[in-house]
Amino acid sequence: MSYLVFIVAVGAFALLGAGGPLHRDTWLELLNRRVDAIELDLWPSLALRVAAPLIGAGLVLWLLSGLVGGLAEALIGIALLYFAWGRGDYPTDLEKFLARARVGDVEGAQMLLSDAAVGGASEPLAVRALRDLSYRGFARWFPPVLYFWLLGPFGAAAYRLTELSNARSAGQFDAALKLLDWLPSRLLLLSVAVLGDFERTRGILTTDAFDQEVSHDELLANGIARASSRDLESDEGSDAAVSAVEAMQKAMGRATALWIAVASVIVLL
Repeated sequence: MSYLVFIVAVGAFALLGAGGPLHRDTWLELLNRRVDAIELDLWPSLALRVAAPLIGAGLVLWLLSGLVGGLAEALIGIALLYFAWGRGDYPTDLEKFLARARVGDVEGAQMLLSDAAVGGASEPLAVRALRDLSYRGFARWFPPVLYFWLLGPFGAAAYRLTELSNARSAGQFDAALKLLDWLPSRLLLLSVAVLGDFERTRGILTTDAFDQEVSHDELLANGIARASSRDLESDEGSDAAVSAVEAMQKAMGRATALWIAVASVIVLL
């Protein structure tokens, strides 16, 4: 059943992308305002923001089970996993960035990066783009997949609820999100290393991966650069940014295929 839920949700996300009723988070704004009004401490506040929607989904599952039996588990599982995918039209933003960078429109390309990435103006565009776009691509898909297989669809939804709560509170729950990102980011780094230049990436796996001072976006950017045999520090200009982001696209695509293949083999075994 879990594999069917996974395949249907992945296929639907590939075809439809982000959006639709399951990605309209206006109800979450209402929940956040109500929780803010209670003025709880940090961790109880996050627990309530995450637990309340999941309890509601559990009640819907219980009600549907009485009507359609075992089919309810599949329906709710697909809905929760689809909800857990990232928001925004990331593929379009990626293509827009590449299109503007290819014609030398650095300012236009920068507009498609997050405020934090644009703020690091002293860094080459390739570094800023790779850090921002690699993390966005990672957070959009890989953590929900991992937590789905470890904890089920409720675990995948819990990750996205944490990320959405953090985004809507100006980083108030950064510590929780970093904790949830730790394992999937390392597994993605390992996947990229195995599929790329493992010798150059091995140092990051054995040192930076366990350094708490290294952020997840920096870790992923450095890992992808090493795996694709690139030197980010010497890459200047829009052409270098295009080359780095295209390498990131290929690395992410191969890692996605690997994760799907691994999940399929595990189910067959």
